[in-house]
Amino acid sequence: MKIGLLKNFLHCFSLKQGTVLIAILQLFISGIIMTFFLLALAHAMDIQEMVERDTEDALEREALEEISSMHLNTKKMDIAHHNATEKVYSMYCGLVISVIHFVSTILLLYGVLINNRHFMAPWMMIMMTTIVALILSLFLVQQDCPFIAVLGGKLDIIERLVVLFLINMGIYIWFVVYSTYKSAENKGVLIHEIHSVKKPKFALTPGEGTSNGKVRLHAGTQIPYEV
Repeated sequence: MKIGLLKNFLHCFSLKQGTVLIAILQLFISGIIMTFFLLALAHAMDIQEMVERDTEDALEREALEEISSMHLNTKKMDIAHHNATEKVYSMYCGLVISVIHFVSTILLLYGVLINNRHFMAPWMMIMMTTIVALILSLFLVQQDCPFIAVLGGKLDIIERLVVLFLINMGIYIWFVVYSTYKSAENKGVLIHEIHSVKKPKFALTPGEGTSNGKVRLHAGTQIPYEV
C-alpha cells in the first residue's frame, strides 16, 4: 500500500521550509515545557521535603503521647507523603520525555538542513507515539489513567475536542515530515543512479596507432581531451 505524499506545507511553503518551521516551533514549545517541568519538579521536591519533616515530627509526638488523634494525623501525613512522591516521579517522567522530544527535534532540524533523512526518523517515531497516546486518551477515561493525568483526570467535552484537534494537527505535521523524508530518500536514489551511469565503452589509447596513422580505440578507457 503506497501512501500519498504531500507536495507543500499549508499551500504556502515547500516541504523543506515547512519541516524547518515545524522543527523551530516544536523546539520553542519543548523549551517552554522543559522549563515548566523543571519548576514543577523543584516545587514538588520542596513539598516532599516539607511533608517528610512534618511526618517525622508527628511520629516523634506520637511516640511521646499515646493519642488516637495523633495516630490519625500520622496516617494522613503518610498519604500526603505518598502523593508528593508520586508527583515527583511524574515530573521526572515528564521532564525526561520532553528532553527526548527536544533532542529528536534538534536532529530533525539538522537532518532537513543537510538533506539527511536518517536524522528525521527519531522525531517521526516519537511523534507517532505521541499521536497514539492522544488517541488512547479519548477512550481511557478512568481517574487513574496515565494518559489523562496531565489533563487532571476525566475528560469533559471541551478537553476531548482539544485532544482531537491536537491529534489532527499532529497527523498533518507528521505527514509533512514524512513527505520530506521520502523526498530526501528519492533524491538519494536519484543521485546514486546518476553516479552509476556507465562509462564510455571506447577510448583512445595514447601511443598505439594503425597502419594509416590513426589512433586505435580500446574499451574501458576514457577519451582524453586535446589541449
